Amino acid sequence: MSDELPTFLVQLQKSNLLVPNATVAEIIPYEPLQRIPDSPDWLLGILGWRGVQVPVISFEMLTVRRGSFSLVSVASASLVILKALGGREDLRFFAIVAQTLPRLMRVTPDQLFATGESPEQTELVRARLRDEVVAIPDLEFVERSIRDALAEAA
Repeated sequence: MSDELPTFLVQLQKSNLLVPNATVAEIIPYEPLQRIPDSPDWLLGILGWRGVQVPVISFEMLTVRRGSFSLVSVASASLVILKALGGREDLRFFAIVAQTLPRLMRVTPDQLFATGESPEQTELVRARLRDEVVAIPDLEFVERSIRDALAEAA
């Protein structure tokens, strides 16, 4: 069916993201990160990946601007490396921590149902997909937040 969109279902601590496959550069096992001094808690650190310094975030901590970050299991956690949409040389990629290996799915618009919930500032929309509530992230907002945090920490 031509209206199917290949996506990844990314499991976070307490929620799920639905991310278009086209924005995902790679999914790798969780690795220790280099901390960035004077950066917000949601900016977990920097990952050296394929010769590029990739900022890694906790999507949920950015969303609620409070709370803490923890992994259910480091062994099952993944880093979802996303292509930045802004086309700027200073931020070509960034990564989101997932609790497990994201699932590749094909989603059609008729599989998504409105939840009636207002999206958070980091989300474009919240929808129900089968028996799960998923958020479609506002990747432009996330990128701006990362660029601003990196500029303030520099």
